[in-house]
Amino acid sequence: MKISNELAELIGIIIGDGNIYRKNNKYRVGFTGDIVNDKEYFEYIKKLIKKEWNKDARIFIGGRGLRIVINSKEVCNFLINELKLPYGEGKGEKVVVPEIIAQNWDIVRHTIRGIVDTDGSVFISKKPRIEKYPSIEITTTSQKLAVQLKEILEVRGFRVNKIRVVLSKNSILPINRIALNGKVQLKKWKEEIGFSNPYKLERALSYLKI
Repeated sequence: MKISNELAELIGIIIGDGNIYRKNNKYRVGFTGDIVNDKEYFEYIKKLIKKEWNKDARIFIGGRGLRIVINSKEVCNFLINELKLPYGEGKGEKVVVPEIIAQNWDIVRHTIRGIVDTDGSVFISKKPRIEKYPSIEITTTSQKLAVQLKEILEVRGFRVNKIRVVLSKNSILPINRIALNGKVQLKKWKEEIGFSNPYKLERALSYLKI
């Protein structure tokens, strides 16, 4: 199986904030995002889908969020049967990066970009003696994914904090937080992984100037 950079990134987007539905002869892949901040990024996702799967995705507002959906039996079966991605209820706590992607840095970095562009955050916090301290954080209910990402990043020389497990009122499952802190890590991320989400790229660039 040949995994292109575009497919690897789409897999990351699905892992981060996507869903796969296959039931009662219905097949759907969908993504959710912020109505304001992700508008430009969703146009990018739409182009990725057209290029990789030759499908015309539909972008709309629903449930107080921005959504993009494609209906395709072919795509759903490929993701489920070939890449073994979980679907339906409980996807979040079971998902991991497929091994065929995880074992190749040149490919998996695109998947990690997709995960952070959707389910990650770039922000600054206040630390002792440091007024504005930049951080990248990935959140997931999948403990296996958290451990997997930490290991992949550490092999590439990233300094990853210990995984923090927290409870959230927005989730019945514990949340695993993977964080990389400081300008050095943010700069390394921008150069080796990057951002396709314009909103998060803009934040990263502004924090690197502080």
